[in-house]
Amino acid sequence: MKYKNLRLSFLIEIFVGFITIISIALLGPKGIAVLSLIGLRPVFMQREEIKDPGFYYQNIYKVLNNSLSIISIMLILIIIIFLFIPAYQSKLPPVENLFVLFLPFFLLTHGVIGLINLSDIEKKDNQRS
Repeated sequence: MKYKNLRLSFLIEIFVGFITIISIALLGPKGIAVLSLIGLRPVFMQREEIKDPGFYYQNIYKVLNNSLSIISIMLILIIIIFLFIPAYQSKLPPVENLFVLFLPFFLLTHGVIGLINLSDIEKKDNQRS
């Protein structure tokens, strides 16, 4: 089963990720509770059967792989900043707040990459119909 409107699904991921990042910036680590809004997505979005599971899962795997690659690069850059550029250490938030931000950033990145690849998914899905 997949969401009938993938564009709306990815936009909800972007919105919830962005709102969670803002709430963590304002409330600290307790702001991660806003992430629970993503749990409302199945309540009001319709689902449909997947016509070609191999094609669909291949594209979803590509979106997930790209998102994880971007988050990994971000993590490496943050570690480099912490270790090698001491002037920026005082400007970064505390470490516990920094690691709480990775889940909302992943959600935001996954939504953006999903929207970018969505035109590819829709084009090939229409050709298969």
